[in-house]
Amino acid sequence: MKIQEHTVAKAFLQACDFVINTGQGLADHIACFLLGDQHTLTRYANNQIIQNVRKQDHTMIVKVILSGRIGMASCNQFDEQTLYRTVKQAVELAKFAPIHPTVAGFPEQEIIPQVNGCDEATEQVTATEMAKMVEMIVSKSVANHLRAAGAVQVQVMDQAVANSSGVRVYGRRTKAEVHAVVLGKTGSGYASDTKRSFYDLQAEEVVRVAIEKCQLSEGAIELPAGDYPVILEQKATAELLSYLGVLAFNPVTYHQGNGFLSNRMGYRVLSEQLSISEDPLGKEGLPDGFDWDGLPKQKVSLIQDGVATGMIYDDAIGKKYGCKSTGNAKYPLSPSFMEICPSHLHMEAGKTSRADMIAQMERGILITRFHYVGVLHSKEILLTGMTRGGTFYIENGKIVSPVKNLRFTEKISSAFNQVVAVGDESKLHSWPGSMSTVKAPDLMLSTFHFNGAASH
Repeated sequence: MKIQEHTVAKAFLQACDFVINTGQGLADHIACFLLGDQHTLTRYANNQIIQNVRKQDHTMIVKVILSGRIGMASCNQFDEQTLYRTVKQAVELAKFAPIHPTVAGFPEQEIIPQVNGCDEATEQVTATEMAKMVEMIVSKSVANHLRAAGAVQVQVMDQAVANSSGVRVYGRRTKAEVHAVVLGKTGSGYASDTKRSFYDLQAEEVVRVAIEKCQLSEGAIELPAGDYPVILEQKATAELLSYLGVLAFNPVTYHQGNGFLSNRMGYRVLSEQLSISEDPLGKEGLPDGFDWDGLPKQKVSLIQDGVATGMIYDDAIGKKYGCKSTGNAKYPLSPSFMEICPSHLHMEAGKTSRADMIAQMERGILITRFHYVGVLHSKEILLTGMTRGGTFYIENGKIVSPVKNLRFTEKISSAFNQVVAVGDESKLHSWPGSMSTVKAPDLMLSTFHFNGAASH
């Protein structure tokens, strides 16, 4: 374990030990969850840095079970007086909580897979280094008489879980991102990259792609509403796949009969060309060894050759339905509307390059990404949203014109049943402030419904 990581681990686990030892005399069962978040952001717009911030915080959550009642309290200081007061507060709250007849205690310790989710050098990235990356992006944009906007971000997350049943685990992960939106007179282009290490970010490739898309987007035409064949670039696929993950692999709605996969497990639900897994241990992503129950994360096959093969669980929901946890417990202070869902989705790559997809398409649309996506029907996974960052019309195997942004309304389950080809490379994507990832390839679909041009 690296020196800085070891220092933080020692402080986190000492705090956890104090909480558990204190609570064992006051409650039947006790657990604590510690989150440390260090977030550095350099934001830029109109070819200049407009914001440079660094936030560092940590939160201790104490959860107790007392005579079948649950109490929770939190604090953000580690001194013994504050920790003791937080334990006492959780116990007092439990006394007034309703009885949960199914609450039995917290899970016992299991073997945690050894993963390396932390890049030591990324922990030490300076504001100057981030500004130099922005300077490179801006200078290339200026040289092409364009305007650049976006952000460079680095996140370091520390996580510790301990309970009175013997769980005592700690882990640290890092994430670096660069986003670039390049603007011209009427066109725009977008590209991004996400890595575990700041020094692996392909910033020059990001700005090259964003500039190229912006230049190609000038003088866009408007297409009428209708169904069109499409090529979804990796970012667009990832955005749709993330909604599929949240809506299709919710174990509660699945078992209650209200989910997309209810009564469909073991049947083909998507194209035979698609295989999707929950893969928190993959070295190419942001690997993670355990969840917020302190239980081991594991790779889970969700869709294999189009057939529904698996579901994800945390400890409590797994026990309720007679299934073993897959290591997908959510952060205890997550909003109540956020159910557990896959956090490391991976759609397997195929064998077709993007160039070959374009060459094979007689008429259709190439889509860089989507935005303002909303859910119209959760069970059917019916979404609506708009294209952005570069949308292009293809004719006779060539890109012939940029297209004004389009609004779509589509069942993703239907779209993912219309797969003509799967791209030969999956790329990692994430969203600001989150360590969750989606790794996805390009997809060529035979049909996708557009309502018409977007108004903005």
